[in-house]
Amino acid sequence: MAQYLKDEVHEALLAAALEVFALKGFRSASMAEIASAARVSTGNIYRYFENKSALYAAVVPNTFVTTLQRLLRQRVEAARGVGDLRRLEPTAPYRLLSEEVLAFCLANRLRVVVLLSSPEGTPHERFAEELVQFLVSSATSHFHARPSRPTHFALEELYRNYVATLGRTLRHFEQERDIRQAVEALSRYHLTGLAALFEP
Repeated sequence: MAQYLKDEVHEALLAAALEVFALKGFRSASMAEIASAARVSTGNIYRYFENKSALYAAVVPNTFVTTLQRLLRQRVEAARGVGDLRRLEPTAPYRLLSEEVLAFCLANRLRVVVLLSSPEGTPHERFAEELVQFLVSSATSHFHARPSRPTHFALEELYRNYVATLGRTLRHFEQERDIRQAVEALSRYHLTGLAALFEP
């Protein structure tokens, strides 16, 4: 019985930490806020986790980050050689991998929010910017483009907005249907604008 209660507190702390990190960001979150959300004393946290960094590592482990990175790379790779992504059939590899990425993000909604919106002070604080640079590089390669410095700057800003909006969407909505609709609208707008940006 005692072991069950211990596991229950541990799980409550993980859930509370994830919610507080997603809401306030890692740097601004306090152990006292996490304890309050988990309904335990602040001192009790330290029986389970040495410090806030150890708690973060438990809720956003490196294995999660590498899995997300792998899925994103596979999705981009599936777009190679495709002229217009908007015209692909639902069974095309790019569409299937896009669904896999979205399903993974839905299943790990708050973890993705932390990575995209508020990882400052964590080992993953450059995740969003590295994702932006990866997407910029992939876009220019996809369109066989060598953009001018102003166009490259605009492309970086567009992708920073895109990534930030994905993070805000996952934070703002909790229902899968709402998230899917918002992501679909954002992606449709993005792909149309991207194609226009690289038109001769």
